[in-house]
Amino acid sequence: MTLKGRWTLLSTATSLARSSHSVSVTKSGLLTVYGGELKPRTPIDTGSGKDDSPRGSLHVFNLNKDNLSQNWTTLTPASPSSDDAHGSSIPEPRVGATLVCHEDALYMWGGRGGQQMTPFDQHQIGIWKAIVDQGGQGAHGIRWERIAPLNEDRAPSPRSYHTAVVHGEKIYVHAGCPDTGRLSTLHAFDVKKGIWEALASAPEPGRGGTCLVPAVIQGSKDLLLRYGGFSGDELPAVPGSVDVYSIEENKWSTVEPFPDPIHGYPGPRSVHGSSPYQSQAPHLSNAVAILYHGERDASTLGHAGAGTFWDDAWVLAKEPGDSAISGWAWHKVDVGAADVPAGRGWFPPASWVDPEGNTRVVMFGGLLSSNTRSDELWELRVD
Repeated sequence: MTLKGRWTLLSTATSLARSSHSVSVTKSGLLTVYGGELKPRTPIDTGSGKDDSPRGSLHVFNLNKDNLSQNWTTLTPASPSSDDAHGSSIPEPRVGATLVCHEDALYMWGGRGGQQMTPFDQHQIGIWKAIVDQGGQGAHGIRWERIAPLNEDRAPSPRSYHTAVVHGEKIYVHAGCPDTGRLSTLHAFDVKKGIWEALASAPEPGRGGTCLVPAVIQGSKDLLLRYGGFSGDELPAVPGSVDVYSIEENKWSTVEPFPDPIHGYPGPRSVHGSSPYQSQAPHLSNAVAILYHGERDASTLGHAGAGTFWDDAWVLAKEPGDSAISGWAWHKVDVGAADVPAGRGWFPPASWVDPEGNTRVVMFGGLLSSNTRSDELWELRVD
C-alpha cells in the first residue's frame, strides 16, 4: 500500500514560537496552545517583562474556517478575585505539561515551572479545567478552575514530559520525568466521578517524551498504543515495536507489526507526534494511528541543546479481529520533498476529525536542529 501525504503551512506567528508546550484541538476544530519555552525550562506567557501575554493565556487558531488567512487570537483569563491574592485560581506558567479536550472543556495536568527539574506541587500539578468563552464572533476569553479530585491522595506523582490522552470518560496519564529518573506508571482520572485510579504500569524502561494513542478496533478491545520515548536512549529498542494496553483487561503486551515492504520500520524517537487516525478512504480503513517527526538523537547538552530530528510520517494499521497482538503493520507515508516542515521534536501531538470524517494532523512549534523554536503551524493529510 502506497500512501501519499500533503503537508500544508497554515500560519507563522513569530510572537508564538515555542517548544515543550501543550496543544489540544476541540471537536469543532479550535486549536489551543498553552505554555512552553523559548529558553530551556523557562516558561513563557508569564505576563512579566517583554512577555506580555497574561498568565494562564491560551492562544487559539480556528482550523475549521474556510479562510485560513486569519490571525491567531490570544484568550486571557479573568483576573483573580480579591480573596485570591496569590492567583491560585489560575495555573502557574509551565513547560512539559499536557492539555486534552473532553466534551466542551480543556484539562491540563503536570509540568514544571523553571530551570529546576522539580515539578510543581500537587496543587499546581492539576487537574486544571479551562472553559473557552464563546461569543457571537467566536472565542473571546478563558475561565480556569482547579479541579479537586475526591481521592487526591491517589493522584499520580508530580512530573513533566509525560503523555496524556482522553478515551471515554477518562483521562489517562502515563510516564514522564519526576525529580529524578523516569516513570512507567499509568493512571486514569474519571472526569464524571472525579477520582483517580492507578492502573498497570507499562513495560520498562520508564521514559519521558513518549506518546499514548487511544484506538478502537473492530472486533477487538479498546486499546492504548505507546511508541517511543527516551530513557537514556531513544526508544523502542526493538525496531518498530509497539506497546499495547488493553483497557478492559488492565494489561500490557508488546507487538511487532509487519514492516513496510520497502521502508521497513519507523526509527526510535522521542518528543514526537503520534495521534489517532481515521479515514473514509477504503485503502485506509484499517489505519488506527499516525506517527511523525521527533528526536532521532539527543543533544550532548541535554535539554539545553538540540539533537537531530526525524522528518518522516508513518501510519500504523490493524486488521479487524479479537486479538490485540496480531494483524499490525507499518506503512510509510510519502510526503514528497517540497513544501514540507523541517524535522523537529519537543512539540505535542495534536489532531482532529474534520466534518468529512477524516483525521487532520496538526503540528505547531517545536525545537529545530538549529536550536531555535519554530513558530509554524502545519497540517498533514494522508491520501
